[in-house]
Amino acid sequence: MSISITGLILCICLYPFVLIMYVLLKNEAEAKNGIYFGVTIPKEYRKAEELERIKECYQKQMKRSLWLMLVFPVPSLFLPWESIVTAVWMLWMTISIFIFFVPFGIANGKLKEIKQEKGWGEAGSTDLEAEIKSAGKIRCVKWFHFLPQNAVAIVLTIWSVIGEFGSRSQALIVSMATFAGVSLLFWGMAVWMDRQKTQIISSDSDVNVNYNRAKKNLYKNFWVILAWATVFYMVWMLFCVDINGAFTSRFWWATGVYSVMTAILAVCLMRKKASLDKIYESKRDKRTSEDNDENWIWGMLYYNPRDKHSMVEKRVGVGTTVNMATGGGKAMVAFAGLTLLSLPIISIWIIMLEFTPIQLVADADRVVANHLREEYVISMPVIEDAELLNELPKMSRNSGTAMENLKKGSWSVAEEGNCTVFLNPENDVFLRIETPSRRYYLSGADDEETKAVYEAIQAWQSQVSPK
Repeated sequence: MSISITGLILCICLYPFVLIMYVLLKNEAEAKNGIYFGVTIPKEYRKAEELERIKECYQKQMKRSLWLMLVFPVPSLFLPWESIVTAVWMLWMTISIFIFFVPFGIANGKLKEIKQEKGWGEAGSTDLEAEIKSAGKIRCVKWFHFLPQNAVAIVLTIWSVIGEFGSRSQALIVSMATFAGVSLLFWGMAVWMDRQKTQIISSDSDVNVNYNRAKKNLYKNFWVILAWATVFYMVWMLFCVDINGAFTSRFWWATGVYSVMTAILAVCLMRKKASLDKIYESKRDKRTSEDNDENWIWGMLYYNPRDKHSMVEKRVGVGTTVNMATGGGKAMVAFAGLTLLSLPIISIWIIMLEFTPIQLVADADRVVANHLREEYVISMPVIEDAELLNELPKMSRNSGTAMENLKKGSWSVAEEGNCTVFLNPENDVFLRIETPSRRYYLSGADDEETKAVYEAIQAWQSQVSPK
């Protein structure tokens, strides 16, 4: 029983995600600015038996969820159908986003009930809206922090187009341009988080300034290091293309290392942020309006019509979250919802691609390639040459589909350059067609279908050729 390469690649790239989610929410069982499971608990009640029981139950549920998510996709590694493997991992990804929030939401609900029943109100809590006028705006991100990484990323992308490495592979060019964009995105994220409003935790302005500066420096350092990691990944990627322009196994190792490194950096950020909050916990004596429990649904979703800010500090994890009561917050939530809903649609589409046979037919004076729809139409008068092949040349995908029983789209073919491919690689016979503007590598659902189209081309050319 062989292991699915697709499943193995998805495992390497996606497993770190579930570990991040687990670590992120597991730490919420401990105090974070006096908040447990998204509920503010006064100091005198933080050792209560009820709270300890909730924490113990939460930890057990989290461990069960982790083991379930680690084991759930393993059987898919041995499935022979790439589309089913991909669908399983997409389902796994969707479940991973929510499964750890279930025990968190349960703990949040129980703790809110106990807090109300026991009268654990926070004496002296203040609904404070303030700015630190004496400190001005606290900014930690400067333009030169990200200039070297993005300059290198852009140079590497250009080199992938004109240099000795990238000129062999269009797929490499697309990948390099994508990650250069990711590096720029990290810069934008750093600036955006740096410009969030100052969080008020104390009536002492110096405490507020020092806390916010330390917090924003943590975020800045995270994005800077992640941008450098992306650049190193791009450099490694340049050496992961073979002479025919195809990605080698080194590419997947590089991708796995990059994914794991991203996960490690995220976990380190969480731990440092938790340590910072612990240091300043004893100095906290004020809470802003977004700290009220009533504004947090399940302790995770912020909804406060009285707050005009679209983004606020998260109660769960690190960073910021949207205020769903604002127009911008509603738009972001709608976009996230549509993205999640698209995953099952994409899964169904991929399954249809793999399980719908391709068809190659000669129709009057045309060669037509069908798969779910009419993919390619080649007029016989423009065919300059057609030949049957018993073996495919080496080729690498630029764009399109690559499955065990389907290759489709634009591919780079050794010694020929970019060609249009539409074939079942499991067949024994293939058809190569050359026109003035393009080369095609085609096949039908089986060898008989391919041969029939070739014979039809030969018959048409013999009829129109001069005697």
